[in-house]
Amino acid sequence: MKNYKFVDPQVTRREMVEVLTKGLGRRLTKPEIDTIHWLGDCEYKTREVLLDLFKELANKKDVQ
Repeated sequence: MKNYKFVDPQVTRREMVEVLTKGLGRRLTKPEIDTIHWLGDCEYKTREVLLDLFKELANKKDVQ
């Protein structure tokens, strides 16, 4: 199990947007960005788990 450390919510939000933009191959819509902003208010471990999942999906897309 990964040991997650606290990261400022703004940093995590920015990373989520970057990873999702890359993985989806498009800009995010306003509702999608608003949802990421909302997710930034979650507990830090939850944010980091979600970010890791987004990164894994984006990397799988790159491999295919």
